[in-house]
Amino acid sequence: MPQNETTMEEMKNKGIDPEKRKKNEEIDLERRKKNETEGEEIVNGLKNDPKFRKEFISGTNPKKRNIARLRSKMIYDFRVNYNVIISEERFNSIVFLALWSNGTWETLNSYKKQSSFFVWLKKVAKNAILERLEEEHEISGSRTRSVGNTRLKLLSQSPEKCEMVIDDLMTGSKHHKLLTLLYVERLPEEDIIKQMDIKAEDWPNTKKEAEDKLKDALLRSSYGYEEDILHDKTRKVVTVSSDFVADLAEWCRSKTDANPLADVFGTDLSDEEVHEKVVAFLYDFSEKLGWNERDRDIWRKRFIHNTPAVEVAREVERTRGWLDTRYSRLNKKFSKAIKKWWKSHAA
Repeated sequence: MPQNETTMEEMKNKGIDPEKRKKNEEIDLERRKKNETEGEEIVNGLKNDPKFRKEFISGTNPKKRNIARLRSKMIYDFRVNYNVIISEERFNSIVFLALWSNGTWETLNSYKKQSSFFVWLKKVAKNAILERLEEEHEISGSRTRSVGNTRLKLLSQSPEKCEMVIDDLMTGSKHHKLLTLLYVERLPEEDIIKQMDIKAEDWPNTKKEAEDKLKDALLRSSYGYEEDILHDKTRKVVTVSSDFVADLAEWCRSKTDANPLADVFGTDLSDEEVHEKVVAFLYDFSEKLGWNERDRDIWRKRFIHNTPAVEVAREVERTRGWLDTRYSRLNKKFSKAIKKWWKSHAA
């Protein structure tokens, strides 16, 4: 039997569709070529063109080649995850000094084109900012990413992106098929359990083992996938609408200990404590609305964080009009669900 036929048969036995794999390899090759070309252009521009360098580091128009989107997202992430406000000017300065290391382009020269330039730059920028914040005692020691302190964000990515990541990192692994069914085909868990002949009581541990192996592979990989796929399990410091807090706090005060809300928020809480409980409640409540990770993120940033719509639109790479429509629909579903919950618990 010809070698290529044997290989295809082996791929099928491992649950890999040869045609899909071939298509993904072609897409991946095209992506790598594009990344390499873009990376070379950016590196050359930063080194040799002062006008390009200024626009790239300080530019604010996200439609141009600059760090505007990266800057916006990272400033937001540091505000939420570390409760530190970083100005755009400070961000730009730290990033530039990280690239122009001790009077040379040593850091910039370390870019090996294994991922997009912006994925690589995000890692460089994050490390440089954390180091600066620690040096100036604005935060205490930051954590090294690990399997235990990160979570997967695959459901916020396209099935095609998930397939590429899983095939790149997990081909040959016993977990490849499970992860493909879960994140590429996105079958219900009960269907996966049946298809893979897994005992229902073993499913949580089996799923966790597969996801942990993928997280470990992401952390060790040089592809640069982890910035898109992994999210830190960091405590969120957030605020909510003052009107919502006031209404919910007043309702909380008016209820007796026998009311179910007492089990959710506790009793005799100060305003600050009520506020914190409300935030936790909103996070838990939005988990139960059947939204995917992207929709939950959009709603939380707009409703809880009060993040400007234009900023959220940039982060999800959509137009402001699309974002407003999406948020409106999500908010309608939330409003309907919270009214139903309120009615059943406030009686």
